[in-house]
Amino acid sequence: MTTVRSVCPLNCPDCCSFLVEVLGDRINVHGDMQAMGVNGFICSRGRGLGDMVFSQDRLQFPMLKKNGNWQKISWEEAYDILTGKIKQTIDEFGSKAILHMFDNGHNGMLRKLDRRFFQALGGVTEPRGSMCWGAGIEAQEKDFGAVYSSDWEELLHSKTIVLWGRDPAVTNKHLIPLLRQASAQGAHIIVINPLRVKSAVFADEYIRVNPGTDGILALGISHVILRERWMDFDFVRDYAANFGAYAPLIKEYPPERASEITGVPTKTIEELARRISQDRPVMFYLGYGLQRYVNGGNTVRAIDALGIISGNIGCPGGGVFYAHQYHRENLNTVLLPEDTYNSRTFPHATIARELLQEDIEPKIQLAFVTRTNTLVTEPDSERWQELWNRIPFKVTLDVRMSQTASMSDLVLPVTTIFEEEDIVASSWSNKIHYAQKALDPQGDVKPEPIIFTELAQRMGIGDYFTYTPKEWISYIIEPLHKQGITLDELKESPVRAPYIPKIAWEDKKFCTPSGKAELLTKQEFTYFENESPVESYFKSLAQQNDKENDNVFYLEDYKTEKKRPGKNILENIYIFMTPHPDLALHTQFQESEGFQVIIHPRTAAKYNIGQGDQVAVENESGRLIATAYISEDIHEQMIVVPEGTTENNLGVNRLIPGRLSSIGENTAYYDTFCTIRKWQND
Repeated sequence: MTTVRSVCPLNCPDCCSFLVEVLGDRINVHGDMQAMGVNGFICSRGRGLGDMVFSQDRLQFPMLKKNGNWQKISWEEAYDILTGKIKQTIDEFGSKAILHMFDNGHNGMLRKLDRRFFQALGGVTEPRGSMCWGAGIEAQEKDFGAVYSSDWEELLHSKTIVLWGRDPAVTNKHLIPLLRQASAQGAHIIVINPLRVKSAVFADEYIRVNPGTDGILALGISHVILRERWMDFDFVRDYAANFGAYAPLIKEYPPERASEITGVPTKTIEELARRISQDRPVMFYLGYGLQRYVNGGNTVRAIDALGIISGNIGCPGGGVFYAHQYHRENLNTVLLPEDTYNSRTFPHATIARELLQEDIEPKIQLAFVTRTNTLVTEPDSERWQELWNRIPFKVTLDVRMSQTASMSDLVLPVTTIFEEEDIVASSWSNKIHYAQKALDPQGDVKPEPIIFTELAQRMGIGDYFTYTPKEWISYIIEPLHKQGITLDELKESPVRAPYIPKIAWEDKKFCTPSGKAELLTKQEFTYFENESPVESYFKSLAQQNDKENDNVFYLEDYKTEKKRPGKNILENIYIFMTPHPDLALHTQFQESEGFQVIIHPRTAAKYNIGQGDQVAVENESGRLIATAYISEDIHEQMIVVPEGTTENNLGVNRLIPGRLSSIGENTAYYDTFCTIRKWQND
């Protein structure tokens, strides 16, 4: 038996350190106690990575589809096909007729060599923006000038911890031991979420908020802080900008009005204001779900502003923790300079719709998919299938026959993290990890960096790929040499990144144009294009009348209603929410087909739906049939279908239209409505 150090490459905040035991035809994956201490455990997804190495579902050879059937081919044949297709496409249509779809299904830094390859071709068609976190990123860039967060252990100095839209019990499991330790030291933990999530079990307080109205709740809390003169005047005077334009916005949301819209009782809003301003320091941990609306960026900005006026920025145990981008700013990138290529880009939310336009030129002739499962994870699934069927030749790189791979023409098998070497760092962890190669690749599988290096050599662009994987790793970490950190040291154990401070913004030197933390203004918050359909929905219900109003909820794209709906209609339309599953990561590690729909008991009774019944969940984009699970843990006006599972190669995103957030080019997954009914096969 041999044991080597590795790391989890999944798109998860935790970035767990692995010890990998190689035992012939199997491997055991454990948490690295030396590197992780009390956090030295791994979740089922981490263990699932080890199971995949020798899984029967593993792709082990290049596969070409001929006459609808898969045929095993050699790498030479695969490269001949690819170089021929690429050259033909570029010669006849130009490089922008090549579509490259990618995301973060694997967080290894060498995996970004896929993008370098297509940049070296001169630039292709590719997505921009974000599927999950872009609105919050741009929000914090506007407020602070950069996306920085304090070291995770700073919460041990917090008196109050607010898990706002975040459920670490599912999505950030290694935060839990620290939260429990903070609680034992006397910290008060609050969970704010439309769902009674698992983390509410150990919290001191659970507050249910109407989905999409978190920003209004933050404004209501801020109103009370100003009204009661609890604001940290010195901090705002010295380190905040735009207070004169921010105050009129806060004035419009007294706790009574905020309560009507958010569903949070007025007394609770007032108590939150007291605690956040008095029981300091306060650490806000934000989840990505609360910014998956059109107004998602403004929601994060409203919470940032709450942290600013209460003086909870740049202090021990305080801050608004969304993510951090320290690694990106301090390590070398394998991407080419932007001025050396010319890509055609569209936001994730709208790329399928844009590429289906009749006047778009050039049309896509060749598609590549890496590090993602495009046909399931992108919104607007029906349009994606239509686009996919129009593309003459599709190529997918994956470890298994994913839904997208199964609908491709050529599938290239790639290594797991245990059969390659890489550098991995995440947006929450303060560590830099070196993943050592634990065993040789199975079958005829190749690492992605090798695939694109060999393909580049055949395409005549080998000058862009002169490094071996180990040389690329040395290049990436070269800036660390100044701090005495070398690859040899990383082989021994992950290293704490020396550029990540214990306390974000401790020096109060913000990277904004003013040099101060910039407060959200009334004009920015109320600009009409920032209006979220879901937020407007709850504003409509709060008005309790059927009058037509152009500034409130209108269910665009829902063609079964021909007029602007009044309250009686609104109560029969539900917010469609698709949170992360507990034991899987999007489509990875899913063990079953089909969907489960979670319904509130009163909603179930209204439609005569019982536990285990089949339910039709429908909207203008499509329909899915799901098995009912009835629970009081969800909001009464929500229908919840956890994402990741599929049926007939389609997932929950068949019901998600391609809608963009107002900032950050994020996909507004949760600004989606649906109706439900007990399913009768019609």
